[in-house]
Amino acid sequence: MIKNTLSIPVDITNRETLIQCVNTSLSSKVVSANSELLSPMAVDAVLRIIDTNNATNVDLKDIKIVKKVGGTLDDTELIEGIVFDKCKPSSASGGPSKI
Repeated sequence: MIKNTLSIPVDITNRETLIQCVNTSLSSKVVSANSELLSPMAVDAVLRIIDTNNATNVDLKDIKIVKKVGGTLDDTELIEGIVFDKCKPSSASGGPSKI
């Protein structure tokens, strides 16, 4: 069976178009009711790690999702930088000893 797919180029510098694409993707997921919150956050996370001038792919391993028990979806935020979740970094492995 041959699947007919339509490929439409998307300008990765157009944030609103990217958010619409993510909304379309999330519409069939459990979180579809909260796509207004999650779509811009997902687009912004990718745009922060991608080089828009010559990018053809993005390494999603550069984006980390930290889940916390007891919070709500409204508590979700995008943080640029390093998040120390539960423990301080080891100074023996080159991490800072004071924060």
